[in-house]
Formats: sequence, structure tokens, C-alpha cells
Amino acid sequence: MSFFSARLFTKRFIQSFRSSGTARVLLGASLATCGLLISKPITLDDKIKELTNSIAVDNAVDPFPINLKYSTDYTVLGTGVRSVTFVSFKVYALGIYAAVQDLNKIPTVLDSNFLSSAFIDTDSTKSHRENVFKALNDKEKSKVLVSNLLDSNIRLVARITPIRNTDFNHLRDGLVKSILAAKVQDETLDKGLQQLKEAFLRKGSVAKNSNLVLERLGDGQLQLYFENTKTGELETLGRVQEPIVSKVLFLQYLSGGLSPSTRESCIEKISQLV
Repeated sequence: MSFFSARLFTKRFIQSFRSSGTARVLLGASLATCGLLISKPITLDDKIKELTNSIAVDNAVDPFPINLKYSTDYTVLGTGVRSVTFVSFKVYALGIYAAVQDLNKIPTVLDSNFLSSAFIDTDSTKSHRENVFKALNDKEKSKVLVSNLLDSNIRLVARITPIRNTDFNHLRDGLVKSILAAKVQDETLDKGLQQLKEAFLRKGSVAKNSNLVLERLGDGQLQLYFENTKTGELETLGRVQEPIVSKVLFLQYLSGGLSPSTRESCIEKISQLV
């Protein structure tokens, strides 16, 4: 039943049973069935606001908000799904966000003379924006461009929402494997991975549609949060101090193969910002 049909039904119901002693009981049951609560009516404006302020990523989880607030204000760059291809099932929905105050770093870095001449504007028949889009879709060039963007200390958030029930150990091990898959040679990586393992202060199960939040701070440290969507509680977990961890992880998200749909969504948005 649509919202407007429900309103008409309710109006006629009240008019017909206004004098009945059982009207209040029947009305309450009918309103509950229609999904309408007198104490908190659903308006068309509420629905429009919900749709315009969020993005549907997967039917199994709640829509992702366009804007987030942690240590600063963030806005979405792209969303998608992480899948395990060899068994063909979705693992989690993923959203990548950039700090609103750092959005200007994207055109600043990608418009630099060095990157433009050496990696980006190599096709004179295309605009700079088109060349950025093409370069970010190139496997090797994208690593260089994203690495330079991360070196500008841009603040980012990765919002991970499990599509299936899981646990903290599984989420932790998945992040570690994703970082190791990049095969980066750095003397601080082992120490950083140990800090990442220790950052998972919570143990036990994680219900689907909960949120693990990874916030890359301005100095490259990675702050972890856990959001229980049923209770609305946001819990601060541990922190990874070695910047190499956040750099490699977001390099995997933005130029690797962890979630092609998320990467493609981010590339489109980044190209629009240059």
C-alpha cells in the first residue's frame, strides 16, 4: 500500500468507526499494518530526504549515507561490493569517503606539471579530465597517481558493512591479507600489520549490516571504529600508527582489485573533481 493510499484508507476508517467503542483498538492495529504511526508520521519529505542523502549499495544492507562525521566531515567518493570470486558470493558493501576540507587536494595533485606531462595528459585529443579518467583506469598509472594523492596526506574513510554475519577475527584477517596481496616492500610494514592486529580490541561475532570504519588521519595513522546499527552505538577501537598500513590499504581500494565496483565508482567521482 502506498503512502497516499494508506492515508486515504486511514481517513475513511476513522470516519466510519469514530463512534465505535472498539475503534481505537482496530485503528491502532490497522495503522501498524499500514506502517503508519500517529506519534511519528512518515511524510513525503522524509522519504525524499532519505533517498537524496544516501546511496543504495546492496539490498542486504542499509543504504550508505552521502556524508559522514568522525574526526572531521567526510563526503562519499564511491561505493561498491567486495566479492570472493572463487565461491561467487558477496562479502561486504564498501564505501570510500574523502574529508570535505581535503577535496581540493585531488585537483592540486592530479594537475601537477610532473604528473600531467608524464602520466596523465598523454592523449592530446582528450581533455585533462578525460585523460585523468583514462589514467586512473590504467593498472600501472593508477598506482602512481593514487600513491601521490595519498602522499598529500588526504584524509579518507573506508566504511565496511558485512553482507553476511561474520566476526572480528575474520574482518581483521581479511584486511591483513588485502595488504599483503599488494606485495609492498617496506621495513615498517611488519610492525604496522602487528599494530593492525592489535587494533581489533573487540572480539566475537559481527552481525551483518554493522559497520567497521577505517579512518585515515592527516598523518597517515589509521583509526578503527565499530558501529552497531541496531543500537546506534559507535565504539572507538584501536589505532595503527605506521602510515604504511593506511597507504597500502587505500591504494588497494582505489587502484587495486579488492572491489572493482568501488574503484570504478571512485574513479568517476575523482575525475569529476579535477
